[in-house]
Amino acid sequence: MTSAPGVPRETGPDPAVVAQLLRAQAPRWAHLPVRPTPTSGSSTWVYRLGDELAVRLPRSDGNVPDLLNEVRWLPHLSDRLPVVIPRVVAVGEPTEHFPRPWTVVSWVTGDPPRQLDPNQQGRLARTLGRFLRSLHELDTYGAPAGAASWGYRCGEPVTDTIDAWAEHAAAALTDVFDEAAVREAWRRLRDVPPATGPPCLVHTDVSAENVLTHADGRLAGVIDFGGTGVGDRSVDLLYAWSLLEAPAREQLRVEAGADEATWTRARAWAFVGPGLRTIAGYRDVMPARTARLTRMVEAVAAEVGVRLC
Repeated sequence: MTSAPGVPRETGPDPAVVAQLLRAQAPRWAHLPVRPTPTSGSSTWVYRLGDELAVRLPRSDGNVPDLLNEVRWLPHLSDRLPVVIPRVVAVGEPTEHFPRPWTVVSWVTGDPPRQLDPNQQGRLARTLGRFLRSLHELDTYGAPAGAASWGYRCGEPVTDTIDAWAEHAAAALTDVFDEAAVREAWRRLRDVPPATGPPCLVHTDVSAENVLTHADGRLAGVIDFGGTGVGDRSVDLLYAWSLLEAPAREQLRVEAGADEATWTRARAWAFVGPGLRTIAGYRDVMPARTARLTRMVEAVAAEVGVRLC
C-alpha cells in the first residue's frame, strides 16, 4: 500500500477498536498485531495487520462506495494481471464501534515512484504499459459503461462540467498560473477526437499514490481499485505526464497500445480532472501532490505550445 503525501493525518480509530472488530468478525487474524501506518490516503485509514495484511476503513460515508467497489472487482482481477494487486480476504460489517463497512486486504510491497532516473523511468513505463494493456483486455463481465454507472472518469474528458472546472481553476489559481494562459491551454486541449475503441475495464486512478515500484523502477504493484469501472482507456493514461518524462511517456503509450486519439484524450483528462481541479482544491492540505500536479499541467500545456507562468 502507499500514501497520499500531504494528506492531513486526522485521528483514525484507535488500534484497539480495529482489534475488537477483528475479534468479532475476522477472528482468524485477530491474533496479529495492529498498528497505524503513514500510508493512509484521503479516503481510508489503513492499519498494518501483521506483516502481510492491512485493514482499510473508510474515513466518511462518502468513501464507502469506493471500498465496496474494490470488493466487487478485485476478485475478478486476481491472478489475471502481470503485477501484484490487493486481495480482499475479509469484509467487515458496520458496528457500534465503527459505523461503516471495512476490509482486510493483502499488503502490496513496493515503493512510490518518486525520484526515478531515465533508465528506471523506462522500466516503469514498459511494465506499467503492459499492466494497463492487460487490464484493458479483460472481460467486463457485462457491466454497463459510462459515467452514470461509475463516475465522471468513466465518461468523456470534455463536458460542460469539466469546462466549468477549468474556468473556476483559471480564476482561482492566478497566483500560480497566468489566467489567460490556462484558458488558452484548455481551449487547445479540449478539442479531442471520439474514443477509438469500445469501453473497457479501467482503474481510473493510476497515480503516483497508487503505483508501487521495485528498486530498479519496474512496476511492483498497483493499489486502490475503488474507482474501477467500465469506460474509455484514456483515463488510465493521464498520469503519464505526472509519472514520466517525455521519452518514457512514449514508451508507456506504445506498451499500452494507445493510439494518437487515445493519447490526445488522456492529455485532456490530465489537464483539468486531476490537474487544475486538485491543485485548486487541495494545495493547502496536499502540498507534495499539488507540486507534482503543477508540474504535470505545465508539461501538458507545453505540448500545445502554452507556457502557464
